[in-house]
Amino acid sequence: MTDLAIDQSPQLSVLGLGNMGAAVLQGGLESGILTPESVLVCDPDQAKLSPFADRGCRIGVIEEAASTPRVLLAVKPQVFPELASTFSSRPRDRTVISVMAGIQGQRIVAAMGSGTSVIRAMPNMPASIGHGVTALAASPDVSDAERAFARELFAAVGTVVEVEEEMMFAVTATSGSGPAWVYRLVEAWIKAAEEQGLPPETARSLVHGTLLGAAHLLHHSDRSAGELRAAVTSKGGTTAAGLDAMDSYGFDRVISETIAAATRRGRALDEGH
Repeated sequence: MTDLAIDQSPQLSVLGLGNMGAAVLQGGLESGILTPESVLVCDPDQAKLSPFADRGCRIGVIEEAASTPRVLLAVKPQVFPELASTFSSRPRDRTVISVMAGIQGQRIVAAMGSGTSVIRAMPNMPASIGHGVTALAASPDVSDAERAFARELFAAVGTVVEVEEEMMFAVTATSGSGPAWVYRLVEAWIKAAEEQGLPPETARSLVHGTLLGAAHLLHHSDRSAGELRAAVTSKGGTTAAGLDAMDSYGFDRVISETIAAATRRGRALDEGH
């Protein structure tokens, strides 16, 4: 339990209650890391505010959020410059936890003013059901207590890893965008099964079940993905034939180019392109 459970004055403001902001706040409240009375929420959409207001969170405006010592910044990057000006006009020591993709910590500090320290966070979509993975990158001036708070907050919605900030572009491409790679694979997998004569619902059940089972086994097994792949592959069998086709059509190359393209795009967004 953190000091938020003791100090009931607004200690954390949450700016933006889209999918990610709402998921992290929900996880923090349900785990007891946060108490509703200590959280100030801001969003232009009243429908997004209402569920948290019903739980006892405080509804506020940006000017009030600028007074809190911690800020969870979950807005779209294009909204950030206007929002930041309100904070820079109200300087104070504050820790900003940003889930905005493509905006580096030094840019956040420059825009929000002196006294700002930054922890960048890159959670992914499964955080909405408590099975996300989040990478954290803290600037050198962030205290141990603030680092611990961020780890605890995001651990409430899944797994947490810590990286250097220069790795965040690759993190975004790997895990932030990663669910899209999985969903695209599933779409193609189901379509291929249907092309071999399986009814759509049967194909869907087989693919979804296989994906979930394989993921659980990978998570719980002491063996690597390569070792598990080898265990299910008999020489000259059907699995081997399929893997040979993957090699022939450049499966590994496609994955490599996918991650590289997403990483490059993240860098371009940070540079304003």
